Amino acid sequence: MSGYALTLLTLLWGQTPLILRFIPGQFRENAHHQIDLYNPYPYALALGGWLVVTREYSVRLPPTLVLAPKQQYRLAKRGGDLPLLGYPDFLIRFPDGAYPGAYVALLDEKGRLRKGLYLAPSPQVAFLPDSGTHITPDKKRISFTLPSETATGWEYVPWEADPITGVVRIGSTWRYTVADAQKEIQLYAPLRFSAPLAAYEGQAIHLTWEVEGRELCATYHLERWDPKQGWQKIAGFPCPSVRSRIKVEYYDPAIQAEARYRYRLRYELTPSVWVESSPTEVYTYRVETPLRIESHPGLVRLWVAQSQPIKVRLLDAHFVERLRIYDGWVNAQVENLFVWDTLRVREGAWVVVWTPQRRYWARLRAR
Repeated sequence: MSGYALTLLTLLWGQTPLILRFIPGQFRENAHHQIDLYNPYPYALALGGWLVVTREYSVRLPPTLVLAPKQQYRLAKRGGDLPLLGYPDFLIRFPDGAYPGAYVALLDEKGRLRKGLYLAPSPQVAFLPDSGTHITPDKKRISFTLPSETATGWEYVPWEADPITGVVRIGSTWRYTVADAQKEIQLYAPLRFSAPLAAYEGQAIHLTWEVEGRELCATYHLERWDPKQGWQKIAGFPCPSVRSRIKVEYYDPAIQAEARYRYRLRYELTPSVWVESSPTEVYTYRVETPLRIESHPGLVRLWVAQSQPIKVRLLDAHFVERLRIYDGWVNAQVENLFVWDTLRVREGAWVVVWTPQRRYWARLRAR
């Protein structure tokens, strides 16, 4: 075998899904059992025919199972992506009750251990090699052997047996968790935020919310839903400092009249630990505006139905004010012109006009 082929084979061998969460539960007595697999790679992983083995059962994964990049896949007693109750390629085991701890092991189609997680009792007890036979729906017998803890592929986490607890991988660290997704979020989410409040202001949706920092984190996102695209990230915000609570405002002019939108805040620490706010919904109705704005880089033309005081501001793509263009009265029934030096102020994406009644938005057009 050439050196290139050997290197490629080594790389392919290492492409194994991560075990993100393992809650053993007591399979015959409750429905807490969960195993979450995750593909961390930028390419798909084919897992068809692999065996998942625990002390209490063995199950052969669906023959067509392929995990897309960054996809998470849950095995559970009920629900999840693979509900085990009623799945035909599933076999209850009856192991010796003297075996300590709990484990989950992934065996490929050749019976090789590719990934294993051992929840070791405290004080730690060495993993006893295990073996068994999986019987498929067509009566095919698949023998398997699980090597001792010294074999490559095993990970260990000290754990005290409990029917509702398990472990979750956060980054590269295993942490204890419970068989309740909402409680897990409360345990490990580094921030909390309220549901955003949304108000339609004629040409933009004004959103406000509060966010509280609990631990250090980088960014969270505002997401918008519409019937055509579903949920999409539209803006990112830095997390607040620890033990601080701040109020945030955001304007979304990239909308259409007579449409329905939803907004929510979302933070993702890992694919298994994330938190999101309750969504808020707003409907944009058609408004006959008493003014007209035509905006280009360095030039704004404005027509108003009645003379009034206004403020004109230039904002960048992140809605940060870059220039106060005008603050004063404008005349009705005439064209009001405002200019600025684009060499001095280069960043600009939106022009906002404040009147005594409301705000009006206009995107800068190319000349």
